[in-house]
Formats: sequence, C-alpha cells, structure tokens
Amino acid sequence: MNEMIDNITLADKFIYHYTKAGTALDCILKKRSLRFGNYVNTNDPKETKTWQFDIGTNEKRDLRKYNMRDLSEWLSGELKHKAKLACFSTDTKPLTGNHITDIFKRGFCKPRMWAQYSENHTGVCLVFDRQKLTKLIDAQLASSHLIFSGYVKYIDRGIVRNLTEQQYMINIDLLESADPETYIRSHILAHHQVLFFEKMNDWKDESEFRWVVFAETKADHYLDYKDSLVGIMFGENTEGLVIQQIMDTTETLGLCYMGLKWKNCSPWYDYNLRYIPKIKNSPWERLIRRV
Repeated sequence: MNEMIDNITLADKFIYHYTKAGTALDCILKKRSLRFGNYVNTNDPKETKTWQFDIGTNEKRDLRKYNMRDLSEWLSGELKHKAKLACFSTDTKPLTGNHITDIFKRGFCKPRMWAQYSENHTGVCLVFDRQKLTKLIDAQLASSHLIFSGYVKYIDRGIVRNLTEQQYMINIDLLESADPETYIRSHILAHHQVLFFEKMNDWKDESEFRWVVFAETKADHYLDYKDSLVGIMFGENTEGLVIQQIMDTTETLGLCYMGLKWKNCSPWYDYNLRYIPKIKNSPWERLIRRV
C-alpha cells in the first residue's frame, strides 16, 4: 500500500511542491533543505512588478510636500524584497479514499503544474506532510521573522479600486507618527491577505497554499524539512536514470515513490516503478556516474 495514495480522505494532510528534477536532486534532496525564495521571482506580474500606491490622510495633512512616486516605489520595494515565499499545491475536497476516482482531485495530478513547474513532465512533485512542515517552519523561523500562511484566494480585481480598501494606500498620518520599519510592519499586518495571498482567477486550478516569511535581508531563506518530506511523484517523462539517482539520494529517508503515466486521456499510477538498490561499482552505478 502506498501511504500517499491509498485510503486518503483528509484533503489537508499533504501539500505538493512541483520542481525540476535537477533542482530537486542537487538542491532540495541532497542539501535536505527547502528554499524560501524572493517574492519578486515568481511568474505572476502582480508579484514581480512594482506596486503603485496612492497617498492619503484622515487628518488634513498637506500632501503636496510628498513625492507620491518615490513613496510608492519605496514601500513596494520594502514589502516585496522582505517577503520570502514557498508555494505548494493542495488536494481538492472532498476525497473519498478511493484512489481510482480521487486521482483527479489530488495535488500531485495537475498536468498544467507538471508542464509549467516540472519542466514539461520531466521533473518531480515532492509530497510533504503539512502538519509536520508547519511545525518545522514555526520552530526554525517564527522566533525571528513575521510569518503568514494560508490558501491563495482567487479573485479578479478591476483597475478602478474601491476607495474604502487601503492595501494600495500609504497612510501619511501613520507614516509621520512612526519610523519607517514600524510603518512597513503595520502595513503588512493590515493588508497581507490582499497583497500576498490573492491572485487572478486564471490561477485557481493551482489550488495554492503558501508561506510568506518577512526578513530584513534580501537573501533567500532555507528550511531543514527533516521528516516532513514523505514522498516523491515522478512525471510522465522523468528519465529512468534521474528516477534512480533521486531514489539513491533519498534511500535512507523512508519515502513513498510513485510515477504518473497517461493512457489516452487518463492519468494513472505507475505501479511498475521499482527502486533498484545501488550496488557499489556495478555497471548500473558506473552508468549513473557518467550521466
């Protein structure tokens, strides 16, 4: 029985990270660490482009002495470059526990995700225990960083904003009464949901769950994921040698392995996938070393 496939009824038990085979092997698996990358390095224009903020006051302050463009670029840069991001897909409720009918709802069975993030089905999808990963993030990062997590909400917001919403407004009253770092933190606390956990409806099939960690440095952050990694899914086009290398690298971790194969229009599990233990100096090992 495969523990990440059979009899799964809890849609929040696992989360899934799609990635290229080389990234998985050389970075995530060999180094036993998961990267929280810079927010502006995603593939969504909302997240990569500079946000445009207006300025406002509730206390009739003179706004003419402020350069709105400079303030806008300052706040956008501070918010985005402090944010470090780790993104995952999720299962879709409800799950019945029947692996035959549930396959279309599973977070590791998203063809668009395989094509877009796993190098056209040649990469992998890493399967994590969400509860364990949450505890590790809290233990390793929460004491020194501001952290938010949750499902991404998918909504199409028009270019004409609702003036009662303040996520793209710089409050000059608060800015004048607080130091810049205090203002940035207050803006994050008040508006992180719209700024960091919303995307257009076109992205909704990614079923994304993410963590956003705010740090003072622009450098990426790395998490020791320990035993929260529970399995690896291989794509339709993942090469056999790559599969073997990944299995060899993780052979002591007690992971579940499975591949996805398409028959006509239907995805199914590759039950022929088998781990071949590496024999020192065997022709198989020498072939892997040459690759």
